[in-house]
Amino acid sequence: MPDATLTKAIDDIMRDFVSPQGPGVAVLIGRGDRVLVRKAYGLADVEQKQSLVPENRFIIGSVTKQFVGMCVMMLKHGGLLDYDDPVSRFLPGFPEWSDRVTVRQLLQHTSGIPEYLTQEFWEEVNARDEDIDRGTLLNRMRSYEQLDFEPGSNWRYSNSNYILLDAIIEKASGRTFAQFVKEKVFQPLEMEDTFAGETRARPAGMAIGYEFNTKDKTFKEAPYNRAVVGWADGNIISTVDDMVKWVQAQSSDKLLPLAKLSQAFVPWNPVNPYVTRYGFGLIMGERRGIREIHHSGSTLGYNALLSRFPDEQLCVILLSNAAGIGLDRILGAIAGLMLGDKMQPLVPAVLPEEHYSEKLGRFRTQPWDRRLEIEVEWPQGNSPGLKAVMLANDQPLAEFDLLPLSRDLFLADRQTDSYVEFIRDYDGRVCGCLLKSVGRVSRLNKIALEKNR
Repeated sequence: MPDATLTKAIDDIMRDFVSPQGPGVAVLIGRGDRVLVRKAYGLADVEQKQSLVPENRFIIGSVTKQFVGMCVMMLKHGGLLDYDDPVSRFLPGFPEWSDRVTVRQLLQHTSGIPEYLTQEFWEEVNARDEDIDRGTLLNRMRSYEQLDFEPGSNWRYSNSNYILLDAIIEKASGRTFAQFVKEKVFQPLEMEDTFAGETRARPAGMAIGYEFNTKDKTFKEAPYNRAVVGWADGNIISTVDDMVKWVQAQSSDKLLPLAKLSQAFVPWNPVNPYVTRYGFGLIMGERRGIREIHHSGSTLGYNALLSRFPDEQLCVILLSNAAGIGLDRILGAIAGLMLGDKMQPLVPAVLPEEHYSEKLGRFRTQPWDRRLEIEVEWPQGNSPGLKAVMLANDQPLAEFDLLPLSRDLFLADRQTDSYVEFIRDYDGRVCGCLLKSVGRVSRLNKIALEKNR
């Protein structure tokens, strides 16, 4: 039975994020085998003024990837593949890199295969009269002669990895990903309202997806086609009720022996603090000292976030038909409400001026990544800390204040538990920084000299 007092507190949080006249969010919070909160906010169909309900279906986007990880683990358990098998074993006709890229590297985004899901891709598919198919995508990947980096040497999120895994699952099992995941996962867990989408057809109970403009807080109905549904990189359609069954199965032996299942939760490079802690479709992180296993997902019109705090036996499931509504901030507010008294305190540090001035300048991601930059500046007036302006491909993305917690660690956003940690060269000079948020890490190198105040 949902907790009425907690539900009222969640109502207060959601009021800041969801308009009763716009698309919204379905929320489920569970602890162990109990459902504490189960409620939906906003509209499933804005034009028809149809309220969103917990039973509505949503595309969960890249939250799908952890289901792909489970399917691959099942195939490994059944002796049909090995994690270190090369791509070429299953998919002939690819460039020579297919002999070096392994199934494990696809799962963990360490293959170096370029991202197919670019802005140019979306413009192309939305301009087409007919749907694109997986074969077209595989042919596109066959044209990639060069990798972004040597397989296994680095990490970069790329949906191309999971398009290849879609085809590998089919080759190894003799069934499509949709068939395999239905038979091996959805049916055993009685996830009756969940399936992997294979067409542009809207299923019964599907909330209509909307694009959210963060500048003027307006919505418009998003395109809906085969590419929006996606493939095994993000094509599962589900409900909050079915997703909590999936969360509970991740800490049980319903699908695999726990020793086999544990492979999903091993980060690709567990001892390196400078890289994202990514396993098999999951990110392993900490939120101010509390372990958190999570993944988000988005496509045109839909947004999803699944987060689990295993030591607290707590999960938060957020499914939205408003892309860009900010589920990470909603999660942060919910986590603060429920776990704030157990989180490590944030104690501001007092630094001399030279410890601020050494960090001024511009920082940029590695050449093979999308060009993300941060301009670190003095704040206006006498505000403590520093100011950071984030840019993506030269376009302003966000501004935030940097509050010092130590000489090199600064809090960027309390609600999303985001930090900027400055790093130094052998001479002790600031040469870069890390953007860190619950196990996700981006490294930026310093490219500009300090500015005078």
